Formats: sequence, C-alpha cells, structure tokens
Amino acid sequence: MLRKYHHTTVKERRKHFRLKKSLTAIRCSSKYLLENNYLSRDISEDGICLLSHHGMNIGEKIKLGIYLPEFKKPVIAVGEVIRQHETNDLRFPYMLGIKFIKINPVAYHQIRNHIRYYALKE
Repeated sequence: MLRKYHHTTVKERRKHFRLKKSLTAIRCSSKYLLENNYLSRDISEDGICLLSHHGMNIGEKIKLGIYLPEFKKPVIAVGEVIRQHETNDLRFPYMLGIKFIKINPVAYHQIRNHIRYYALKE
C-alpha cells in the first residue's frame, strides 16, 4: 500500500521538521540519464529540497531514490516539484522543492526515523 499525501494551502507549507543534512538522491528513470544526480539541502517527512544540475517544471512528477546512510539501498519516493529557484552555485544552479506524493509505508518510516535520529543528535 502506498501512502498518499494531499496538497495543503500555500499559507503553511511546512508541517514537519526539516533536517538540514546532505543526502545523495537519484532520479529513477532511464529517460534522464544525464540528470540523475542530486544533493539534498534538507529533508522532512513530507518532502525534500534538492540541489540540481537542471531545472524542472512546477507540477512535474519525479521518482527519487534517496540514499540514507543507515541503508545500502535507496528509499524510493514519488514527488512533485512545488518550487524551483536558481542558485549562484555553478555545480548545482537549481534548487527544487519536492513534495512527496507517493511513498511506501516502510520507506516513509525509514525517512522519519532518519530525521528523528539526527534531530536528537543536533
């Protein structure tokens, strides 16, 4: 069973604590072979902020593999681009706000536990 998320109003987008920790993420699609490496800026239970080589359209769906240091295999989540900003970083000129829209319950718990563990350490 996949966990589905519903959009909230623009008034308050952040319902969960955001852990500012760099993680590696990949796009799970052979269509974008040259665009598949991302670096996270932060992650929460309902989304992730990615630094990217390429911009994406608002509303575009993306299937991600997110590498958490506790696990060998990536956690898989489907998200939707809800924000895009340009940065001054030549390596990662785009920052993407991704809201999770489909995620396996096991993957959701892995992300939640990762965030809670590192939040307690800070």
